[in-house]
Amino acid sequence: MQLIVKKFGGTSVATIDRIKAIANHLAKEKQKDLSIVVVVSAMAKTTDQLISLAKEISPKPHARELDMLLTAGERITMSLLSLALHELGVQSISFTGSQSGIITDTIHGNARIQTVNAFRIKEELEKGKLVIVAGFQGVSLEKEITTLGRGGSDTSAVALSCYLNASKCEIYTDVDAVYSADPRIVKTAVSYKHISYEQMLYLAYQGSGVLQSRAVEFAYKYHIAVEVKSSFTFKEGTMVENMECSKVKAIAHKDNLRIIEIKCLEEDFSTLLKSIKTELFTYFIYQSNLFLIVEDKYLEALQADIINSKEMQGKSEILLDGKSYASIAITGFRVAYDNDFITSLLDVLSSHSITVYHLNNDGIGLSLLLGHHNLNEAINLIHNRFIEV
Repeated sequence: MQLIVKKFGGTSVATIDRIKAIANHLAKEKQKDLSIVVVVSAMAKTTDQLISLAKEISPKPHARELDMLLTAGERITMSLLSLALHELGVQSISFTGSQSGIITDTIHGNARIQTVNAFRIKEELEKGKLVIVAGFQGVSLEKEITTLGRGGSDTSAVALSCYLNASKCEIYTDVDAVYSADPRIVKTAVSYKHISYEQMLYLAYQGSGVLQSRAVEFAYKYHIAVEVKSSFTFKEGTMVENMECSKVKAIAHKDNLRIIEIKCLEEDFSTLLKSIKTELFTYFIYQSNLFLIVEDKYLEALQADIINSKEMQGKSEILLDGKSYASIAITGFRVAYDNDFITSLLDVLSSHSITVYHLNNDGIGLSLLLGHHNLNEAINLIHNRFIEV
């Protein structure tokens, strides 16, 4: 019997009506003689609301207790969906991440999956039940409840697909496919029926919110076919799999970036970089100075890491750039190695008085750092010149 893992994000299960709609869809799918495992996120805004509650008590909530709190969101969704399926006469059972055998390290708030031992899921599937799993969460070998970071339900779904040898992992969200650019910014953005693992991974790293980067890593490593599709239409979406790459495939972006400059560091920068616990930043070196690029929401944590680092004590000057920046990432076949393309790209932006402060060759693509105020114009220029032709 064919086994499919289906993941539903927060907007897909935002209300009781949405949960009932998902249950109706699953009931019809079950009639096709499929084995189905469903991974769910917390209902939309639930995680943010729980974080807000925690911060009413403490401005910096204890990491372990915050994980205990946040995992309640997915448990609520899984239970409600199972109840809805029972009302439709579908045999189902819900499991938390720990009950599902998702074993992680002990980094609270951003844990990584170490292994999966989902024997209970297999047992229930053999009984003909539809299994619902709370995404975004797991348990460490020390029996500590952990969370996998924003978008972690994607990773839960792909990891379970690997363990269960699923024929496909379907990621349902509020978009109907992977687009060439954010359609809210580029009105002429086109959707794709196929995209390569490498390109999707690059887009995920560079700010595309469609899939969590770790989920794409799992899919790429274990050759799991992933389909991105809408939970509002259930129509065919975008398959992420091995394929030939076109010239310029897609554009991703990050906004509200800040830059920290570290000057006059006496020792090698690698020692400092290894001491920083905050993961969500990029960097470059220019004229012997280190520049750290971070989203504004992670700025405070990164600054604290730098200040508390032993390598920084009395050795350098730390400057915070007051400007707001954005980054644009472009992926496609050999775009990072085509000097003519890079020259054309920079010429297009320069002709519209858009300054590129830094250009980075990432192998699978190119990323550009520019002013926040130029973001929308730059994305549309690049899309029009290199994708719509």
